[in-house]
Amino acid sequence: MEFFVQKKILIISPEYWSHIPVSKHHYAMALARNGNQVFFLNPPSSKNSIQEDSIYRGVWIVDYVAIAGVNRLPAFLRDLINRYQIHSLKKLCQTSFDVVWSFDAFRFHNLKLFNAKVSIYHVADVHHSVLERQLANSADIILSVSQKILDRYSYAKKRMKKINHGFGEHFLKVNEAAALPPAPLHVGYVGNLNNWNVDVTTMLEIVDANPSVQFTFMGPYQPDSLIARELKQKANCTLYGRVDNEKLPQLFEQFHFFMMCYGIEKRDASSNSHKILEYLTTGKPVVMNYTDEYDDKRDLVFMTDRNEELPRVFQEVCANYQQYMAPAWVEKRKVFAFSNSYLQHVKTIDQLVVQYLESQDRNSFATSKPLL
Repeated sequence: MEFFVQKKILIISPEYWSHIPVSKHHYAMALARNGNQVFFLNPPSSKNSIQEDSIYRGVWIVDYVAIAGVNRLPAFLRDLINRYQIHSLKKLCQTSFDVVWSFDAFRFHNLKLFNAKVSIYHVADVHHSVLERQLANSADIILSVSQKILDRYSYAKKRMKKINHGFGEHFLKVNEAAALPPAPLHVGYVGNLNNWNVDVTTMLEIVDANPSVQFTFMGPYQPDSLIARELKQKANCTLYGRVDNEKLPQLFEQFHFFMMCYGIEKRDASSNSHKILEYLTTGKPVVMNYTDEYDDKRDLVFMTDRNEELPRVFQEVCANYQQYMAPAWVEKRKVFAFSNSYLQHVKTIDQLVVQYLESQDRNSFATSKPLL
């Protein structure tokens, strides 16, 4: 690391620190492990407080009371109030920030107000925020998990880079692969079954067409939803409900391969998924709907262009499972997955920041006037 060493970094998160760990949390942990002080700004609450996490030393959880209705005000009033809020945050944290790193499209839309050395806008999903354009324009660097999403910000003419999803440290602990019986095949699925984008029709078609295959679904669901009612009635399906992410590596050992089944009509929404990397850490096959970021990685996954093709491809993987578990295939999937750890991503972003700062120094030198 050249830049991310002993820096004071503010992460603006749309999820609380107590939320199931997602990218914001993992970046905070990785940065803190490298000797930085990380201030993790929770969404607005009813108190102003700061407390160091008891497990992840160097991560400070910050709560604050926001002033309501700021986003509806004219820009000059919005900046005035946000400047006051930022001053209060710095006072609460007893420091200014070297880096402000925002994952939140709905607050602090002018990152320049922080007066940080570097400001980053990190986009993990498609947002519909009327002020997001200002946020992108105020950032020094824009990151996203998908090129398709990143292209939405080309108007900002900023330094931009695609950074793939990552995975938690617990997936880095390599376990001896469990010997699985050749039959019945056992398929794992991780995801919120309440998600609006789940392709229920195709998923049920696959389950019905493969009665000898066992399916385990891990993720929250509404008991009275159509998909939950249908799956519970099937002898070859088990619904675990919500599962702690740290337990997934151990649970993954029991599966022969994995499945992902989302609708692809809205391509931005299906441009990438963090679950794919978690699956690939096992080296096992993944049968999945079209996902833009894997269009050039079809040697790693079994991906269809249309969901109508998923049932056929699923059965093909079942029929040729041993062939697709050849050591060379397994190793290739693992190598790709482990090249996308959060620590690796922080190193990549570190270099991007260094390049940005060097370009700023060159520009400053080129525009400076000689003393007379």
